[in-house]
Amino acid sequence: KQWYQRRVRGFKVDLIESSFLLAAHSKIKCDLLWCGCEHDEAVPAKLQNRIPAMKFACRKGPMCQLVNLMHELFPGHFTFLPLSWPIPSQYAAFCHHAFTQCEPKHTQYYILKPDEGSQGDGIYLFKSPMDITQGTMSRNCVVQQYIHNPLLIENYKFDLRLYVLISKLDPLQAYLCKEGLARFCTEKYEKPSTKNLGKSYMHLTNYSLNKYSSDFVRSEEESEGSKRTVTSVMKTLEALGHDTDKIWTSIKDIVFKTLICIAPLTKVEQLNIDNFKANNTQHFHLLGFDILLDEDLNPFLLEINGFPSMRTDSEIFDELMQKTTIPSPVDEKVKKTALKGALHILFKHKVDDSYDPVVGPEISEDRKPYLIFEDCRKLFTLFLKKSTLRKGSMLGSSGFRSFVRSCKVLQIIPGVTNADMDLLYINIIQQSDQSSQKCLSFLSFYRLLLTLAVKRFPAESRYMALKQLIDLCFANYTYANKYNTALN
Repeated sequence: KQWYQRRVRGFKVDLIESSFLLAAHSKIKCDLLWCGCEHDEAVPAKLQNRIPAMKFACRKGPMCQLVNLMHELFPGHFTFLPLSWPIPSQYAAFCHHAFTQCEPKHTQYYILKPDEGSQGDGIYLFKSPMDITQGTMSRNCVVQQYIHNPLLIENYKFDLRLYVLISKLDPLQAYLCKEGLARFCTEKYEKPSTKNLGKSYMHLTNYSLNKYSSDFVRSEEESEGSKRTVTSVMKTLEALGHDTDKIWTSIKDIVFKTLICIAPLTKVEQLNIDNFKANNTQHFHLLGFDILLDEDLNPFLLEINGFPSMRTDSEIFDELMQKTTIPSPVDEKVKKTALKGALHILFKHKVDDSYDPVVGPEISEDRKPYLIFEDCRKLFTLFLKKSTLRKGSMLGSSGFRSFVRSCKVLQIIPGVTNADMDLLYINIIQQSDQSSQKCLSFLSFYRLLLTLAVKRFPAESRYMALKQLIDLCFANYTYANKYNTALN
């Protein structure tokens, strides 16, 4: 087959067939529309590389809330995220943890990240809640417990940027690229202390920061320098006697569980987009998962990048900080592998040896309980259309009362009155990040359901209580609809 090169937003692609039309402009009719940022308009393309609303679910705040909620339902199964608190909504909970924990002093360090930040902007380490600046408290951000014992190679801290292809959102289908970037700090690691908290080149692995370091080593070989391939790092670990297959299996499990969390929220947020389903475009998304290994080889998810860079060049700086852009062999190999394998899946519907499937239409029985968020979403969206709000993903008071009435909530939970439900509705909203909108978001609706479930089934686990409540709500709603249809 004939292959040729096209440039799209500065990225050189050597993997497009000659009969294939690629566009970087939304008005051109094409097979694939490649956008450099989120794009919600209807487009004349068969495929588009952005799933609308995916950016919201990948933000640090919503993502950590979702994983934390699943951790409450399945203790011990969602421990791959460092302890995290969205700020300012959970500032009190963070303070309680920081002032009451009995862990060793060298573990009592935290890292703050802006909710929508990228490239290391606004990130800093600190020791006490009192160190959070007043300016930070005025915007949304996330505080995480700092992983003080990262796995080191040559005494340098590093993380893994892995690429995850979501080929479909509904039903969810996703694949993990076997190749990725290992991004190294440029200053040898020391455990955090009050003396080195400000040393970004020691603690932060972001390439966007470390490229300014005079100690940054440009990588000519994939196993050397400040930016390497994931496969070369795995070979290094294997040579040291570590079980890399076990590491990779754990990483795949993290990707699966994270996507199961964020997919329902993405579907809900898509309701905010006008005419989203008015075209036949298939949307896919390439996400960047940032994974850190600790010294015991446990992988942790640091964050998700909704728009990972596909650039294949590298920036170098002279003594006067003048920038020169040159090709990066490591970036080119990694990103070309990720893109070529993704297009193979999307157009040929086959998985080559560059990707591993992580989520498919068929989910094993032992993992089906993790779909509880999807059950909540289905119940939530049933009543959005009954809300007095014009459109969107927020449930107003009329939609909430319709939920209480149609699902016979007062019968499910004896002793609860309409006044109790109205009060619960108000309290849940006041505790949420959207309290000013006076409506229930999807996450608020979930918390409301969980509150009712624990009240109705106090002897059950949180998951079983919630599952039974949702099943009863669906059963009552279905019965009510059949009864009303028969009357009409």
